[in-house]
Order: sequence, then C-alpha cells, then structure tokens
Amino acid sequence: MVLMPQRSAVQIVFGILLLIFFSPSGVEAQRNDHLTKEEIELVSFNQELDKRIEIYVKAIERRFLSLNGTSSLSKKELKRLQKDSEKWGEIPNGSQTKLLSDIDRIIDEAISKIEDVADRNMKSDLLAVAVYKLSDSARSFIPRLEAVRDKSDSAREVAIANNAISLCQDVIAASSKLERPTKKKNKKKKKNS
Repeated sequence: MVLMPQRSAVQIVFGILLLIFFSPSGVEAQRNDHLTKEEIELVSFNQELDKRIEIYVKAIERRFLSLNGTSSLSKKELKRLQKDSEKWGEIPNGSQTKLLSDIDRIIDEAISKIEDVADRNMKSDLLAVAVYKLSDSARSFIPRLEAVRDKSDSAREVAIANNAISLCQDVIAASSKLERPTKKKNKKKKKNS
C-alpha cells in the first residue's frame, strides 16, 4: 500500500486561491463581463476621460439596441451598425436581465472613472466635459430604463432598472454643480497674401 503525503489545509487554500487568481475566467473576467472584449480594448486604448465616457455611452446604447431590436432602424442606421461592428464587435446579446445588468454596471463604471479623476485632480479640464457627456446621455437613458422596468414582471429586473435610473439621476445632479464647458473652436485666421 502506497501512502500519499497529506496536504495541510493552508496548502489547499493557497492552491485554490492561486487557481482563482490566475484563472482566465477569474476575478478580472467577472469584473469586465459587462463589456465585450472589443469595448474593453477601446476603454484601455483611450486614456482620456472624455473619450472613455464616450465609449461607455456607446456601450450602453448598444445594449439598448439589443433590448429593442434593430427592426425599427433605417437602412442608413443598419449600414452604420454594420460598419461599427468592425470596431466594436457584434451587438451584445443576452437576456433582458443580463442586458439591464450590463447597463447598470457600465453606468457605475463610468461614474467610478469620473470619481477617480476628480479625486486626483478636481481642476481637470476633462472632468466637466466627461460629466456632461454622461449626464446628457443619462437624461435619455432614464425614460428607456423606465419603459423596460414598467414592462417587466421580474423583481430582479425592476431592481436593476431602478438602480440604473438612480445612478443616472446622481450623474444629472452632479452635473448641475459644474459649469457646462464651452466648445473651443479652433479658428485659424487666413492670411491675405
């Protein structure tokens, strides 16, 4: 009879933690499962806060498109959607609960990115730009979230939609405390020769 060495409980726990930490489907994958691979790459590539917020907004719009379907889109919009898929990937799909959860988590992540910049540099020129980009979009998200919530029979979906609506209202309230940035126009004076 061959005796196997016994492992201590500490070794077993340490081994499990290593598997979880280094697993491709581990914590990092779970944190970003609300974004597609292409969206994650776009967020990583665009380091400026205002550009990141634009990506988050578009990611949310793509989930609304998935929720509502593409049947009401014009030919021009369908063509643009097809062209976008080269850069953004296919429209995310999933259950209504999953898509609502994605929207909620993307709004939350966008807010976190804004808060990170505010914590480091409250006087950043891009802070107000980003807040207003998100708040302007949040104004259009609220009625769409309410429509999905009001048609849902799922208590979970109602709760997710209510949380997303609350986040949108928080962003709108925060924007009222900042001066709306003005667009700077680069006007080059033509020299008369």
